[in-house]
Amino acid sequence: MRLPGGLAGGLLAVLVLALPGAADAKPRLAGTFDVSDKPGQITRGSGGTMWALIDGNKLARIRPNGNVTEFSPPELNGPKGLTMGRDGNLWATQNQEVVRIPPGDPENGAEDFTVAAIGSPQRIVNGPRGKLWTASDDQLVSFDPADPDGFDARTIDGMNARGIAAADGKIWIVDFAGKRIIRTKPSGGLKSFNVGGGPQEVATGPKKRAAYTNQGTDPHTVGRIIPKRKPIKNKVPDTDPFGITFAAGSWWIANFNSDNLTMLPVKGKPRRRLNSLPDNCGPRWLAAGAKGTLWVSLENSSQIARIKGVKR
Repeated sequence: MRLPGGLAGGLLAVLVLALPGAADAKPRLAGTFDVSDKPGQITRGSGGTMWALIDGNKLARIRPNGNVTEFSPPELNGPKGLTMGRDGNLWATQNQEVVRIPPGDPENGAEDFTVAAIGSPQRIVNGPRGKLWTASDDQLVSFDPADPDGFDARTIDGMNARGIAAADGKIWIVDFAGKRIIRTKPSGGLKSFNVGGGPQEVATGPKKRAAYTNQGTDPHTVGRIIPKRKPIKNKVPDTDPFGITFAAGSWWIANFNSDNLTMLPVKGKPRRRLNSLPDNCGPRWLAAGAKGTLWVSLENSSQIARIKGVKR
């Protein structure tokens, strides 16, 4: 039976709206939540809860609804890196130390451990062999969460480490001064990818790929590293790209200067930006949350932003 044109169009519209995600296809700002000072690195905990470092040696817990609670563990002393370990604890890096923070009692249950190889604390990630991994200056550092005092440190000549990521049994490190991204294994050996400028952060993706941010080029660039190929660089002028994470099939990048986010697909050029963040907010770090969300540290406005609708 043929339907009249108007009725057929109406039914088609209803069907489109009924498709999963059809009415929620574009990322959108879904709230900004105040914190007491500049927010730093952010990571996902259990149950959709996010955690962020806050200037002044504080730690913020952000519930999925945006409710913020701050804690001041006395063990925190200039923390820089933050992640949720496979052991269920939060782990932070600071000068010559790592700090273990139980989410159930962050105020009173934290414990610090001496890791002398951490001279300039940076990001920390879960990686191969069940260990936590971080890089500092020319040192690649790893430790078992059950024995942080028994850390291992390996010198990588000429390295001036920034960001770090891990996947597929490999570790990726940003060498800021060396203008390169390093890929290595726990057993040793390394491969360098020369990217120029002053790279900052790196995130892994599918098919043994990685992407990085580079604010030291003119114009600024973001890039992807694909096995057996030279880095693919894309110009993103005047953005100051910094934090990067992989979510919903693409890399997402926080642009400090332009107050927005870039989406970098696995294939193709950057083709979407979220432009609804507050003016002069200074997005610096971001992390994927539950149910298609991104959470962004807004350094200049001392807020955490929640982005919804992050889908393929």
